[in-house]
Amino acid sequence: MGVDVESGPSTIEIIEAYSNCSSWSRDDRLRLEYLGIYAGFIVATRPGLSTNVNHARLMMDLEGFKELPWGRIAFQHLIKSVKEKDLSKNIHIEGFVQALQVWVYYALPDFAAEFGEPLLNDPTPLMLAYKGSRGRKNVKANMLKQAEAGKRSLPSDESSRKRTFTASASAASFVGDEGVGFVATMKAHFDQCFKSLSTKMLNGFGSCEKQIKLLTDKVESVEHAVEELTTGSTKHTEEEVKDNVQSTQQQVTGSKKHEGSNSEKKDAPMKDNVNVGASESVNAPGDAKGKKAAMKEKEAPEPSFCEIDPKMCDINFDTIALAKNAKARAAAQIVAQAMSARNQQLAATQNSHFLGNSTAKAIIPTSASHSGRVRGYDPFDTTGVRANHTTLMNFVKANPAYPRRPENSSIDWYYILRTPKKWLADTYMKAYINVLRLRLSKHPEWFVSDWICFLNSMFATFWRRDYNDFINSEPNEDGSGKLLPPGAYSYYTGELPIYCQTKKTWAYEVDHLYSMLHIRGDHWVAIWVSFVMRHITIWDSHAGTKHASDAQIDEDVEPLAVMIPYLLQTCAPDGDKWTFPCTPLTHSRVPGTEIPQNIQSGDCGVYCLKYIECHALDLPFPPQLCDKNIRQIRKKMAAEIFDEIGARGHDKLDATGLDVYDRKA
Repeated sequence: MGVDVESGPSTIEIIEAYSNCSSWSRDDRLRLEYLGIYAGFIVATRPGLSTNVNHARLMMDLEGFKELPWGRIAFQHLIKSVKEKDLSKNIHIEGFVQALQVWVYYALPDFAAEFGEPLLNDPTPLMLAYKGSRGRKNVKANMLKQAEAGKRSLPSDESSRKRTFTASASAASFVGDEGVGFVATMKAHFDQCFKSLSTKMLNGFGSCEKQIKLLTDKVESVEHAVEELTTGSTKHTEEEVKDNVQSTQQQVTGSKKHEGSNSEKKDAPMKDNVNVGASESVNAPGDAKGKKAAMKEKEAPEPSFCEIDPKMCDINFDTIALAKNAKARAAAQIVAQAMSARNQQLAATQNSHFLGNSTAKAIIPTSASHSGRVRGYDPFDTTGVRANHTTLMNFVKANPAYPRRPENSSIDWYYILRTPKKWLADTYMKAYINVLRLRLSKHPEWFVSDWICFLNSMFATFWRRDYNDFINSEPNEDGSGKLLPPGAYSYYTGELPIYCQTKKTWAYEVDHLYSMLHIRGDHWVAIWVSFVMRHITIWDSHAGTKHASDAQIDEDVEPLAVMIPYLLQTCAPDGDKWTFPCTPLTHSRVPGTEIPQNIQSGDCGVYCLKYIECHALDLPFPPQLCDKNIRQIRKKMAAEIFDEIGARGHDKLDATGLDVYDRKA
């Protein structure tokens, strides 16, 4: 087509391509037609503006393009365009405006009778019920007539097009410009719809709790049945594991007796480090409360793991892993079945074609528009940072070891976090992700949607580690049964991560995942997984210098791109499987010219976390995210982590998903 591959084709360029495509293959001409439908009807931007290049690339996969929920994308684009318009100026609405036009005909029946040209016999869906017309003849007079009709109620018969409309209290706005009055009526109707929606949702919470209890009972019954099926094959292996563990512990005990004083000398430094960590407290040294807390921490039993070498015992770990995998899959399938059934049943608020359901509520947030302005908070605002940082430093200085920085102490942990160019390990990434998870659970209205989920680095680490096991495992006859990483089904149902569990099912209640990848062993990149677009976006703070090559990015993203679609289809009910194809997700790395870059080395973790936070808040990446401000950004992050989640800097790594049967424990 001869267009810019970075920005995407415009509608004008697509129209020009129609005159030059006679020699193209049939599939290429079909791709061009789909591209024209997307640019001209689904998003319907101005003719000279470029289309979304990621969406345009989807035309290369014709089957994948057909399976995308374009209706939802078009509706989201339309509502975003409506909310961003300035009513004091002439407005140009983008998106599939026919849906908005039909809604106006439905809400204003007298106006529809004059301009909508309703068809006989009330055909359905509503998109086919009106012929429609163009022009501005008598538009203002008809709107005034509709507004003066007074307060009337909607009839119970929804098939009738001769319905009345409750006039807005701001009917006087129709006296002004017809565009302003028209949009004011729309907003009044939206407010009425959402007010009714919230009332009826509260009334329905009681029934939802009953359904959840029934679902929990069903899950427990299935787990019990699976345990009975697998008891015969795994009972003897568990006894062998116990015998093996006991013999191993006896050998370790015997060997310790023969080590003598050399072993005690080797253990001395380790004991010193443990004592330093145990003595850390928010209270000052000598405080009775601080001593009591230190004693409790010292007396708390440490979790222990016994590593078993599969070569040294006759346990069939593959059989046990597959049995556990099948049990978790069965439980996840029950949850997905319940979610699918709930989505298919219309609630009381869904009797009208235009009253909001859960999907519309997520797409059309009432608190703020998708305009790029601050929704809930500014992630770079320094208000209150000084006071919170002072509280943090008082805690650090209360440690008896201060100003020394013992390894694995809170002094050292917060020193690394606050210092520019200091590389951040997994514990730092997990801590700030927990801050975002806590904020999302308390204030979902701050974020772009409550259909999002933040995952820590353990998610991608396990999935990349066990990708070969997934590839080498044999599926069942129906394609299911391949060995997924530990905890995969718990991630799917929102049981993991443990901190601030969402209990939301992927693709049914979650549209977007935010996480990070550890590349080359020394670099963090942020990832955004969109179930709607079936695409993974990578934000790399060193994209300009290509610290990680495209081949390395492809290799590290491949496990997620392959296993996520398989997980979604495996857990989906039979009636929904067609909506979750097993084809790998596409992925792309955003060019370094479009996002802030980390010129100095060592701050990639900070950039990674801020990419995630800004995008989840529906904010553009600001110029404040730069190396010049990195010290202040790190200082703010440290203060927020200590203030909001109380991280002490020596928290144990979350080993959920690792047990005695994990072959790589």
